[in-house]
Amino acid sequence: MNDTSLTHFNLNDWLHENPYTNGTLAEELQCYGLPYGGIGFASHLLTYYTIGMLSYQRSPWMPWKRNHHKWINITLAIFGLVASIILTVLTILRCRNRWQFVAMATWKLILSVMFGILSFHAAIMVRPKEKYQYSGLEHLESTVNAIENKEYTDVLWWLLLYVPGVVAGLSGLLSLVFKEIGHNAHVKIITEVFGTVIALPAGLMLIIGIIWMCSQCCGSRKEEVNNSSMENLGKGTVAIGIMVFLVAGSATGVLAALYSDWGLGAIAGNLVGLPSGDVAPLYWGYILAKRLPFFSF
Repeated sequence: MNDTSLTHFNLNDWLHENPYTNGTLAEELQCYGLPYGGIGFASHLLTYYTIGMLSYQRSPWMPWKRNHHKWINITLAIFGLVASIILTVLTILRCRNRWQFVAMATWKLILSVMFGILSFHAAIMVRPKEKYQYSGLEHLESTVNAIENKEYTDVLWWLLLYVPGVVAGLSGLLSLVFKEIGHNAHVKIITEVFGTVIALPAGLMLIIGIIWMCSQCCGSRKEEVNNSSMENLGKGTVAIGIMVFLVAGSATGVLAALYSDWGLGAIAGNLVGLPSGDVAPLYWGYILAKRLPFFSF
């Protein structure tokens, strides 16, 4: 935008005079002011990395150092949370004419809330520098004890907030994929690749479980089949089913956001994910807001 357009910019008109309706999916997707494609993929990887570092009280941009600046980190978390929520809500309002875009933007909203709260929780757990021991084995021992006592990793419980977002977002994304997969080769390839990656660990667990059950059945035939052996077999079967479900669910939760990045990029015909038009400020603003906790130290 030039200076003249910025001077006459009206948010209400911008929200209600959406030029990207009643077109192709690629055209309508131009209302979507959140990262996708290769840029969105990189942004999600940085988010996952930041979560991992913060859960062990490490500075994401200086992982060899521990976090010591509690109030700076709290400020970064709050500003990142508020800004990302505002920018995501603007995208939801702009794309309200297609429920799939609203569902996916809501997914990103829940991710932003989860990430912001997790970052805030990690920040309030920061200990002043003088609280740590820095002499030889004492420093190592204090770090190990803190990790064993789960003083830091408790923040990972906030990841459960992400589950409903994945369900909502995938419902919208898969609806778009089904519309495109028949004539969009990129969408088809991306879906096959991610489907295979998700299915492999779950299938492996299922095969291991079947082998285990077969060995138990064979063992039961060699010995006397009694209520105890059948009960153990039943418990083992339930445990294997739960493990397969958890593995598939975990893989889906981690990879779903990455799949959405490439899927939307393929639908938009923009695999890099460079924004165009008047959504560019939202796009880059959201990326900047999400990166603020990365600078915790």
